[in-house]
Amino acid sequence: MIPVGDDVRRRAAPAATYTLIAGNVAAFAYSLARGFEYVVSSYGFKPAYLLEGVKLETLLTSLFLHGGFAHLAGNMLFLYIFGRSVEDRLGPLPYFLLYLASGVAGCLLHSAAVLLMPPSLVAGELARPLIGASGAISGVLGAYVVFFPEARVLTLVPYYYIVLLRVPARFYVLAWFAYQLALGAAGLGYPLAVAAWAHVGGFAAGAAAALALERVARRP
Repeated sequence: MIPVGDDVRRRAAPAATYTLIAGNVAAFAYSLARGFEYVVSSYGFKPAYLLEGVKLETLLTSLFLHGGFAHLAGNMLFLYIFGRSVEDRLGPLPYFLLYLASGVAGCLLHSAAVLLMPPSLVAGELARPLIGASGAISGVLGAYVVFFPEARVLTLVPYYYIVLLRVPARFYVLAWFAYQLALGAAGLGYPLAVAAWAHVGGFAAGAAAALALERVARRP
């Protein structure tokens, strides 16, 4: 199910979302020009860094790297569709901080999942770089479903032919989260082909931050 829009009315141009998209595209272009292996090795996040207390800046730099055009395009589509509305609710700076904090939370939960793997696999997974904006964007989705549960997400559904549906945000986002949770649970104990726990951690951080902000906003 591919999101192509929503029905949330926004008050201002999403400058921070456009800036984040531009930053991700620029980082991808740099990785093509400089050499993908070099860039991932230099700026990707490895869970071993947490244990060693080194290169912790990669918790942030890794959020702007992608493994290929499809990886980049998919992430930027989700960021564009859901990020604009969250930014409009929070404002550019809080939204930007939520994005980064969610990405870091995703890296931390991914690292915890690696440590739960069998000892024969842990060393290899600790040294495997984690890249991508998915954890940060998952946090944006978590905030979106808190702020706009009744919104409708315009969605392309490929069947025998392409169907365009307006899916309730609550159903769309929570179904996506349930899939990530199931994927992560099924993958425990195996090499991590998809960093599902980074998605789960980012989503939980974004949703928790949004719930806290909503509670504060309701206080007299």
